[in-house]
Amino acid sequence: MTIAAFVRRLIPSALKQPVRNYIDGRAWRQQPQLPFAALNLRPCSLVDVTAVMNDAAIGAAFTEDNAKIASVYGAGEVFGGVNPGDRRALFHLIAYFKPKRVLEIGTHVGASTVHIASALCRFVDDGKLTTVDIDEVNGPQGAWKVLGLSAPPASFISRLGLEGITTFVTKPAAEMLQGPERYDLIFLDGDHSAPAVYREISAALKILEPQGLIVLHDFYPGGKPLTPDGGAIKGPSMAADRIYSETDDIVFLPLGLLPWQTKGGGNATSLALTTKRN
Repeated sequence: MTIAAFVRRLIPSALKQPVRNYIDGRAWRQQPQLPFAALNLRPCSLVDVTAVMNDAAIGAAFTEDNAKIASVYGAGEVFGGVNPGDRRALFHLIAYFKPKRVLEIGTHVGASTVHIASALCRFVDDGKLTTVDIDEVNGPQGAWKVLGLSAPPASFISRLGLEGITTFVTKPAAEMLQGPERYDLIFLDGDHSAPAVYREISAALKILEPQGLIVLHDFYPGGKPLTPDGGAIKGPSMAADRIYSETDDIVFLPLGLLPWQTKGGGNATSLALTTKRN
């Protein structure tokens, strides 16, 4: 066990988030300004969230594919994983915009991974997914084991017949976002601290193909909960607020309320799209 891990174990759970907030706040104050080249982002005028989420053909395909996924992966929520409603939203985004190359930052237990890969397989000719995590998610002591799943993400991908289009990479996000590979859609769901999200958006823009999209998770506008009894992760929205103060070219589009249930009995999603101003 490393010294850092030992120290973390000594900190009571109730104090961990305040400690993390203090550390993140200090790093945030010291974060230098970065460039945000919006040229390759899809214009916000070409993104109709209502049309994406209400597409009947995509909905029918999701129902069919999700039944297969549920029989292998399960249909419930997994701690730290993308909730079932947000998984469907990601499926719709992939099916609607048809990105050929998708990068996912933050594999974790693969809840979103299997749905992204499933949508690519059905809707995108020669579609490929690269999913990245700083931890060895498919190892014997990966998050899947700790959280009680029956198998690692790669096993679920294989059992669904999606191994040919899915590549797992163990690497820090900062390294992966250096390229040289380029992507049509990048899903940022790794480190949610404001400095990390700020840096990752800047880096992702440099490896984005024209008309590309960056999808953010745990985006809570104003740092406020989306449900009366819910919590809020402030990092992504803090990063967005700073980017707004530094450039007029970028527009963040929270997906808002979905036509299906997400979390806490409601329909609100914390997914947001990064687009450019017209």
